[in-house]
Amino acid sequence: MNKTEIRPADIIIFLLLIFIGIFITVRPKSHSSDTILVNANGQTYQYSTQKDAIYTVQGCLGPTVIEIKNKRVHIIDSCCPNKTCINQGYKSPLVCLPNKVIISYGNDGEFDAFSE
Repeated sequence: MNKTEIRPADIIIFLLLIFIGIFITVRPKSHSSDTILVNANGQTYQYSTQKDAIYTVQGCLGPTVIEIKNKRVHIIDSCCPNKTCINQGYKSPLVCLPNKVIISYGNDGEFDAFSE
């Protein structure tokens, strides 16, 4: 029987591949969009990412406060009971299900899977 031997270089390559995979998965994605689209309780709002600002939108349960800073957006306060939306950080889309608020980046004329 032929026995396969694991060499130190094999371990280094394996660990390097795992590190690259984690880095690609965890790193924040840059958004080239100049607009933020907020759908709150059936109303759609559009805000610019070019200036840092704090906005309040009215959801079905009450107000949700969003902050645009350094061309990124996150929810800083909401009246929902579990506050999961606040803990989402700067991901896209941001969703507050109890308050019916969805925040995403505008696509600036680019096509996505639904619009092609």
